Amino acid sequence: MAPRPPRFLEDQYDAYPDNQELKTVYFQAEGLSYTGGDRHVLLWWYNDFQPGSAPVIQIVQLTGQGGNYQYYAPVANTRDLQTLMKRHLQVELGMYSRADRDKILTLADSVVFSKSSVTNGCRVWTRDLLSAMVSSGLLDLSIFRQIVEQVPLPERVAEQ
Repeated sequence: MAPRPPRFLEDQYDAYPDNQELKTVYFQAEGLSYTGGDRHVLLWWYNDFQPGSAPVIQIVQLTGQGGNYQYYAPVANTRDLQTLMKRHLQVELGMYSRADRDKILTLADSVVFSKSSVTNGCRVWTRDLLSAMVSSGLLDLSIFRQIVEQVPLPERVAEQ
């Protein structure tokens, strides 16, 4: 793999890279329910989980905010498991092999976005990614529909 460009200071991927294990991939939405307005969403899986310590998770997300978006991969960070599970909506997408997770990263890298968009943010980007996963046979359509409705994930619209 070629050297990755610099990004988040807290990135721990080099110390805790993905491995060949079969892993559950999760969809996460900020908060337990939708209260309107912006709501950050992402995909994640464990890269390292040792009892008694905070897990390191690999994150797939469009970062930034309206007018300043970026996509970086791979990225892994330490997260408090209690916070992840108790404060944010979590949906299990399924069990994925390393090849499947690499395909998710490839699909994520191919999702088109405008860095300067104030119209199509991370929820739109993630909807496009999940849709590509459905088309590639990586995600069940019923899970996609559940997430789109529950979060919600808006469809892409023309840039303003």
